[in-house]
This record gives sequence, C-alpha cells and structure tokens, in this order.
Amino acid sequence: MKAKEVMSADLITVKPSTTVKEIAGLFSKHRIGSVPVLDDRGQLVGLVTETDLFLKKKGIPFSLVKAPTLFQQWVDADRIEEIYEQSRHHTAEDVMTRVVVCAQADQEVGDVACLMVRHGVKHIPVLQNDRLVGMITRQDLIRSLVEGQP
Repeated sequence: MKAKEVMSADLITVKPSTTVKEIAGLFSKHRIGSVPVLDDRGQLVGLVTETDLFLKKKGIPFSLVKAPTLFQQWVDADRIEEIYEQSRHHTAEDVMTRVVVCAQADQEVGDVACLMVRHGVKHIPVLQNDRLVGMITRQDLIRSLVEGQP
C-alpha cells in the first residue's frame, strides 16, 4: 500500500506569519494535531505540531538537566500564564519545526511507519514532485490496518 492511499489530502495549512493563537484555534476547531507551514510559493517550510505549542523538555547547555520550555523560553510554574500571554505575538515561523521528515506519495506505508518511529514523529507531510499533497498521521496508519483487513 502506498502513502497516497492512506494520507489525508484535505489539508489545513498556514503561512509563516499565522499567529500561534490562530493555529491553536485551528487545532481545536478541526481536531488536528499539526499544520504544514507553506511559503508564498506553496513550498513546505515547516510544520507546527501540538508539541510545538506545549511545554517541552530542553537540555540546559553543558548539563544533564532537562528543564521545561515553552515557545523557546525557560519556564517555571509562576511564569506560564505570562508566557502564554506573550504567545499572542508568536507566529508559526517562531515555533515551527523547520527540518521536517517527509514521505513521498509513492512510498510504501510500511516505510512511512518506520520513518515515524525512527524520528519520533506523529505527523508526516506527503510530497509529490516537491509539492505538498497530503499528510499521514498515526491515526491514518491505524485506520489503514483496520480497513485493509478482509
């Protein structure tokens, strides 16, 4: 089975200038966990996931300690509300993952699943001739397993 057979082709995309607040609204309204970021030419330049909008653990330089970050700022419990308030000014370009793991439309679904595991991602944009044509999520892979059974 090929990636193009299981991908979602009805995509919601954003521009680098789309605000974090707007992205969070899209996640909530459409019950999605990521949006591809496209430049003015329609080229994929990044991906914003729920993880990009939530607390992450980041290593402190020269230390084994991992501390929470939000929008690339160190966070303590007393500052979370302040940082969320500041986030109204953040855009997709500020928080997006720039090195995006992608699949090709004709790639085998098993290979796409391996990419997800290898890179620890839940969403993979699907390209055809360097253009975004779809998205594959873990849910799409699970659905293909269920629907592919006799």
